[in-house]
Amino acid sequence: MILDNECLQNKPDRSPTEAPLSHAAGAKNEVFPLLKRQAYEWVLDKEYTDQEISALADADACVIGVSWNRDYKLQATLFNDSGVSYQAHLSAVRAGEAYDYFYPANNVGGMRPQGTPVIIAVVDTGVDWQHPDIKSNIWAHSQGYGIDIPSLDTNLVDYNPFDVSEIGHGTHVAGMIGAVANNSMGTIGAMPWRARIMAIKLFKRDSSGELSTTSQYFYNAMQYAYLNGAQVVNLSLGSISTGATSDSLASAGVDEALKRGLVVVTVMGNSEGSANGQEINGTTLSSIPGQYSTQAGVIGVGSFDTMTGQKSYFSHYSKTFGEIAAPGAEQGATGLYSTLPTALNSYGRLAGTSQAAPLVAAAAGMTIGMIRESYGVSPSPAEVERLILASALKSSPLANFFKDGNRLDFLSLAQKIMADYPLTKTSSSANLSSNGCTR
Repeated sequence: MILDNECLQNKPDRSPTEAPLSHAAGAKNEVFPLLKRQAYEWVLDKEYTDQEISALADADACVIGVSWNRDYKLQATLFNDSGVSYQAHLSAVRAGEAYDYFYPANNVGGMRPQGTPVIIAVVDTGVDWQHPDIKSNIWAHSQGYGIDIPSLDTNLVDYNPFDVSEIGHGTHVAGMIGAVANNSMGTIGAMPWRARIMAIKLFKRDSSGELSTTSQYFYNAMQYAYLNGAQVVNLSLGSISTGATSDSLASAGVDEALKRGLVVVTVMGNSEGSANGQEINGTTLSSIPGQYSTQAGVIGVGSFDTMTGQKSYFSHYSKTFGEIAAPGAEQGATGLYSTLPTALNSYGRLAGTSQAAPLVAAAAGMTIGMIRESYGVSPSPAEVERLILASALKSSPLANFFKDGNRLDFLSLAQKIMADYPLTKTSSSANLSSNGCTR
């Protein structure tokens, strides 16, 4: 707590009733005369509510403010996972430094590594939920480990959402978000603790052997996500088409998810082959569901290269729909390192806006977890989006491609949350800000 030393010296004989916090901190015996204001430690003797602490502060004329006493360290969080050195995308968003705020060593002001998880739905090609670097972070239910949405068309619903992609697309995305940290193997997820991956398999092989899905399946997937408690949904998928287009089923699915409190993370999409990305403007070139990012709580994501900070050549872009860029490749076609199905050697690199989106989804998950742990309420989708965009670095190389040149940065996000949701209690401030929070 911060006390007024002049007040303490001018009123040395106040009783514990008159000065409860000053006495509790033993401040009378520790005054340093050269400091007009001095921080003192108060070790709580019991559990206090916000209102009780505020009342004690109001009763003590020498109290200026009360805050948690944080621990600080000289270096960022370290991990023993063997492949973490290959995950350059984590350095590009300053993840290591940020984790000391999101997961502080003294468990004050952030999240404890263990506790109620944030459920992040990965609506994709499925997930190798048996992967040793993912399995313990997979959301499970009484009938399986997620759902195969196309099986709803059959007489037997399949709750085994195993990845059907020949490149392991969904497993790669899932690991980007929530691969298990500090298990002495492989990689870590961008949300290394407290993430729970809800595997929703959206795609199936059509008559020609190609992976495809439909608006019907998309709508049902969004329904499944929010009905089963997801708080973030990652959509590393899209339909790119020339001209203006719309999809009422997909739009309805997103709308209903937002109303149920889900943050929706989607992508601008990629060019074909070695072609450069194009502008998504909704008239000559459209991206669904990427264009839904104009709705509060939907975040549209493009890709930048970790090595250069430039827009990835393949990434479609828009200063209207592309609200933020995140790492989607190291450089050129060299992808980001993450989990793959064990049949595909367990780990490998993929590049695309599909890899950028899960980093934003992880940021959303940590935002929800940090605020919920400190305040007991969950921020609304619109509030999560506001914090992520407001904390983004403003990058000149990205300014011609994405809104305000926004570049995802975990450290700035953690600091923004702490600034907008302070733990400090000042006199006559019984209620802390809970902007956009809902129970």
